[in-house]
Amino acid sequence: MAICRVVNIFGVFVTVASGGIALSGCETLVDRPETATEVLAFDFSHVSNGNSGLDIVQVPPTVFAPEEIRTSVDIETDGQGEKVTTQKTRVEKNADGTENVINLGEATEEILVKPGVKWTIESLVGQINGRPVYAGKFMTSIEDRILRIVKENSPAAAKQMIEKLIQERFQQYINNELIISEAEGMLSPEMKAGIFAWIQSLQEQTVAGYGGNRTSASQSLEEQFGMNMEQYMKEKRDEALAIDLLRRRVEPRTIVSWRDVERQYSMLETEFNPEPRITIGRIRLQVSDELEIKSAQERFKRGETFAQVAAALNVPDGGKWQQSPLPKNGVAGLDLADDIKKVLLAVEIGQVTEELRKGSTATWYCVTNVQEQANRSIFESSLQRYIRRWLKEERGETERKRYLKSLRRDKWVTNDIDQMEKRLIVIAWDRYLPKE
Repeated sequence: MAICRVVNIFGVFVTVASGGIALSGCETLVDRPETATEVLAFDFSHVSNGNSGLDIVQVPPTVFAPEEIRTSVDIETDGQGEKVTTQKTRVEKNADGTENVINLGEATEEILVKPGVKWTIESLVGQINGRPVYAGKFMTSIEDRILRIVKENSPAAAKQMIEKLIQERFQQYINNELIISEAEGMLSPEMKAGIFAWIQSLQEQTVAGYGGNRTSASQSLEEQFGMNMEQYMKEKRDEALAIDLLRRRVEPRTIVSWRDVERQYSMLETEFNPEPRITIGRIRLQVSDELEIKSAQERFKRGETFAQVAAALNVPDGGKWQQSPLPKNGVAGLDLADDIKKVLLAVEIGQVTEELRKGSTATWYCVTNVQEQANRSIFESSLQRYIRRWLKEERGETERKRYLKSLRRDKWVTNDIDQMEKRLIVIAWDRYLPKE
């Protein structure tokens, strides 16, 4: 015989029988009141009318989908050409599967394209250390500068300037990839954990700096830098790795000693201790201009200065004739004719020489100014700091180039660097230069 029991569950008496069949006449553990309701197994296999409106809770996979940045291209045709506008939008997935589209503004300025002319939007130009290089992504950082070059220069000049700009930026791009790849390869597990913790802290600081809301911070980064939070953190990480690697590999080779400072000072001593500069004025008149010669003579006799007489006679540049370093032996060491040096040596600074007649001219000379230059000693602390800083920067640049050259030689990059650079240049010409 099957055994059944009636159990009080939250005020409801449930009959539990062997084999899932409720048997009458079974003994109960508690007294069964008249208002008790008997609940059978069947009652658990269907939805009652009172609960018919409830749905089973399910979390759609879109909840876990990351944000997506989309770029669309709109082409409007008018009577003279086609206006091509690229538009950036950020797409967020809602829990119900719908999309929330946020407009981020135009990705580039408007560019006029004639009907029937191709316009390159995106192109894979190659790979560097296994990482793809896309023309569109590469052009983003220099697009504003390219547009300004095209606007301010002729097509021929703009073409050359764009080529030079892309060559410089592409070499920087390669160097960055090499440095980051080298830095990542040198990370130990402990260092990776430390960088991960630093990135988390930096991300929290960034979110806090933009109001404490991650969505708002991501939108602000998109508008300001054109990248989402993950891309911004990756750039900061790569920047920190590159700085640390160059510090360890380059700085030990840029030490500047006291002997280096002395040597540099002796090489540039004439710049730090320049000779005084002398300025000589001259008023030259033709002997045939008797009235002007007589006027000049009378003015000098009345005590007028050289500048006053030169202005009265409309002498070009106020009579300024020569300006040169003053030798240690003074006027005697100047590279002038002997008769000119003789009359100059006979007067003081600011005084006018006697009239010197030679051929068909009458001439007056005057040393209008002797400018003493400030001398700087090697023991001047500010000068020492300047020399050390200059030498350190110069050596740092040399060592960076040497180190990057060694990375290119020892690390695999790609054998198609020149072709990739040419493709980028051609794409830039095709995309930004006006079509004929």
